[in-house]
Formats: sequence, structure tokens, C-alpha cells
Amino acid sequence: MTRVAVVGAGVFGAATARELHRRGHEVTLHEQYTPGTVRSGSGGDTRLVRTAHGENEWYARLSRRAVELWRELERETSTDLLAFTGVAWLDTVGSTFAEASMATLDRIGVPYERLTVDEAARLFPALGGDDLTGVLFEPEAGLIRARRATRALASAVPLEIGNVTPQAPPKADVVVWACGAWLPKAFPELVAIEVVRRDVYFFGVDGAWARTPGFCEYDGPFYGHGELGGLGMKVAWDGGSVAFDPDGERLPEEETLARVRAYVARRFPTLADAPLIGSRVCQYELTGDGHFLVDRHPDRDGWWLLGGASGHGFKHGPALAEYVADCIEGVRDPEPFHRLGPRVGSAGLRTAGR
Repeated sequence: MTRVAVVGAGVFGAATARELHRRGHEVTLHEQYTPGTVRSGSGGDTRLVRTAHGENEWYARLSRRAVELWRELERETSTDLLAFTGVAWLDTVGSTFAEASMATLDRIGVPYERLTVDEAARLFPALGGDDLTGVLFEPEAGLIRARRATRALASAVPLEIGNVTPQAPPKADVVVWACGAWLPKAFPELVAIEVVRRDVYFFGVDGAWARTPGFCEYDGPFYGHGELGGLGMKVAWDGGSVAFDPDGERLPEEETLARVRAYVARRFPTLADAPLIGSRVCQYELTGDGHFLVDRHPDRDGWWLLGGASGHGFKHGPALAEYVADCIEGVRDPEPFHRLGPRVGSAGLRTAGR
């Protein structure tokens, strides 16, 4: 049995702690706030779950495995986590994401539908599609209740609340630094992760929007989902790269709200006057290419760096944890694209192409 300390109770840290605990290690989870805090990238109400990742098969397979493990967590904790009404990828002229994704989904045997704009109109109470060329619909996809899922993962292991730093680390044989947006603060000369803000908005809609799928406009770039549990309809602009301090204030920007309102009015015309009923400022932790960071610390024996969710990490949590645990136990090495070092841009991983 190995003593393991996991620093950070977001989805990457909590899932890794749970997986190592399941394998018989003595695990303690350390968190400066609380699991599922709204300050973390895992602290939102919902996250999209989808298999389509363009031409990338590694993440497509990881997502499929993660759904199996999320279902398992639901059973083990008697917690309702997944809400699958599908995910619709809305294609515009020049987009290649859907075609690349369909080729990957065919290779790994994942069902999908390729819809015309007229056919896709059945998915939404209203759809403005004059500029759309088609829709890729994933029926075996949808939403996960993110905060609830993070807390369910964290409940499996002992938790210590407090600020842990590399200068005052926990005592353990293995320390996994899974600090999310705080990872580049903890290791500023080692971890090349850019923390950027994302403003998310919720609009008041009627019950017809509760049955709609999640949606992504890869080249928009926008994403969101219909009504779920009284939250309203979630819509976010997935562009921009404004640097963000996760310890600072979280005030939505009027410019982004105006951009989102204009999109809602154009894409879902009957919601042009839908009232704004909520907002949240989140963050992404972006690596240079969208691939996660999973690697040993080069100078500290037994230390691991885990992060860079890059706006598409949450859904992968428990499956990524299996991979990370294998790396820690020496069963396998981290993939080259997950290691420390220079990164070159990659498309098809996030819900947006830019």
C-alpha cells in the first residue's frame, strides 16, 4: 500500500483519488475550498458529455469509457448524474469538424445521425438555420451534473481542507498536484497553462426546452443546452482569451452578454426576448494544444502533475483517472502528447474551433 496525497478536489483530482483508493492505496484528498466550489473548473451545474472529437480517437474512446464509469458512480452513490437527450453539432459553411468526427465514430462503432437542417428542426422548439449546412446528432450524449458528480467522486476518500503548496507539501509517498487553475500558480516556471475566463448565461424558457439536446457550434463558437432542473437554458460563447485570476472577483462582462443574446436571437428565434435569469463566470485551463497534462515532476520523486482540462476535460474524469493511476503504478507511461514541454495547436478537442 502506498500513501498518496492528491491536491485539488476538482474532477481530475477527485476521480484520481477515488481510483487509487479503489486499487488499495492509502489516499488523502486535499482541497483549499470544498469539492465542487464554484471557483473551480469543476464547480458548474452542468457539463456536456459527447464522443465527437474530430479526428481524435484517443479522447473519443476515453469519453465512451467515462460514461460507463459515470453510470457506475450513479449506482454506487445512488446519485442522479447523467441527463442524456443527445448533443447536436450545428455545422456552418467551411466547417470540417462533423465530417472528421463521423469518420472517427464509424471506426469505434458509436451511433450518430447526419441530419439536414430541416430534419434537425425536430430537435428544438425553434431553430434558425439559414446559415447552417447540416447537423451531426449524437443520441448517446448529453449532460452531466458537474458539481454533484465532483462531490460524489470526492466522497470516496478522506478529505482535508486547507491550502497546500509545493513549499509546504503533504507527507506522502506520491503527491498528485491536480490544482486546476491554480496549477500554473503553484509551478509557474514548469507548467505552461493559460487560465482564461468564460462567461455562462442562463435564460428563462418554457418546458418545451427541457427536452432539447445539448448543442455546439464548433466554428461559432457557442455551446449550451436546454432547460434542466430549473437552471434555464444555458448558452456560452467559447471564444476569447482574456487572462483570468481564479482568486479574483467574478463579474460577467456586458460585451459577452450582448454577443450571447445576439446568438440566441439568431439561432433560436422564439427566445429573442427570453429573460436572463442567471450567469456565472468560469475559467478554462488551456494547454497549448488542448491535450491534458499528465506527467512526472522532473525534479521531485513521486510527484505528478495533472491538469490542463482545456475546456473539454470534465466528462473524461473517471476514465482519465484509470489512465493516470496506471501511470502512477508504473503499468504504462504517459502518452507523449500529455507530457511537459512545448505544445503545438490541435483542433477537435474543445467544443469550439477557436
